[in-house]
Order: sequence, then C-alpha cells, then structure tokens
Amino acid sequence: MSERSKTKTRILKTALELFNNEGEAQVSAVDVASVMGISPGNLYYHYKGKGDIIEALFDDFEEEIRLILSGPITEPLNLSDNWVYLYIIFEEIYDFRFFYRNMSELLMRLPELRSRFSRILTLKEQTAFSLISDLEKGGFLSFDEGEKGALAGRITQHFTFWLQYHDLRHGTAPPKLLIDQGVFTTLIQITPYWTRDTGQGDGYAELLTEFLEGQA
Repeated sequence: MSERSKTKTRILKTALELFNNEGEAQVSAVDVASVMGISPGNLYYHYKGKGDIIEALFDDFEEEIRLILSGPITEPLNLSDNWVYLYIIFEEIYDFRFFYRNMSELLMRLPELRSRFSRILTLKEQTAFSLISDLEKGGFLSFDEGEKGALAGRITQHFTFWLQYHDLRHGTAPPKLLIDQGVFTTLIQITPYWTRDTGQGDGYAELLTEFLEGQA
C-alpha cells in the first residue's frame, strides 16, 4: 500500500469512526469534512467522494484481515491459542464493523467491492477449515463425512453475520461483551465434535470452561 499523506490518513480515520458509530448511510463526505474542520473542497481534493473513502477503507480492511486469516493456514496454532486467535478475528471485524452492518446495501452501491468481499469469505472458510482440521489431526475433534466442511461454512457465516444478528436480536452492547459473545458462539459450534473417548477432547472442554469463567 502506498504511503498516504497526513490529511488522507485523518480523513480515513475520521470517516471510519463516523461510519462505525453513526452508520455509513447516515454520514456524507461533507459530514466528514465538517467533523475534521476542513472545507469540503479540501476533502474532495484527496478523495472524490464518499465512495472513494469507502474503497480506501476497504483496502485497509482487506489487507489486515487477509494477514490475520492467512496465519493458521501456513502455521498450525497451539490448542491454547485458538480462542485468542478467534478474538483477534472478531476484533478486526469490529474495527471495520460498518462494512458488516450495512453489507448488502453497501455492495449494491459499490459493486466493485463484491468480488473482493467474496474472496475474503472464501479465505474465512479456508481458515476455519484449517483450524478444525488441525484440531482433528491432534485427536481433539472427530467428524463424520461432510461434517467438517459444513462446520467451516457455519463458522464463516457466523463471522460474517454475527454483528447483524446481534443488533437485531439484542441491540447495542459494549465492544468487549459483543466480541466475547462472538468468540463463545464460535466455540460452542465446535464443542459437539470433541473427541471424548481418547481423553484428549477434555483439554478443549477445559479451554472453553476457562474462557467462560474469564467472562464472568
């Protein structure tokens, strides 16, 4: 990514905060300029409109989420690192949450982002599949035919629609509580596949119990 000017960086930082907190559809480029204390003309000199700002923010999100998601594909995680890694994924999604909360409408207005977002979904599913495959190889999980791929798909859907579901079902929540719930719901989707007859699955059960106790 090319180096940005200080003004461009400020524009994107301000826009991201406004989009996340007030809703992208409710914020105009003029609003961003007003909050920054610059003229709309100054903002338009750097970005030709809100669409250009959103695309630049998506560039940042795409770069960061790809870096995070590629980790377990190239290097297996230790068992105790799994929930920490999930927390990192949910934190990154939360940092760019306006993409997820207004996804369908935003992609209709900016169709050039659709294929890029689709590739991120593919990478999410590959990452989920890699995570549970490593746990399977370690003797912690066991699957019947087709279950592992289906679970990877469900986890990917949870990553993608977790914020929308929570907003509709429960309304607003503090960031930490929201992310904790996202991680917990991912873990409880995995627990039915624990391998108990080898005794190794109990370690994952203990990990989940430890996580839950930490949220009390």
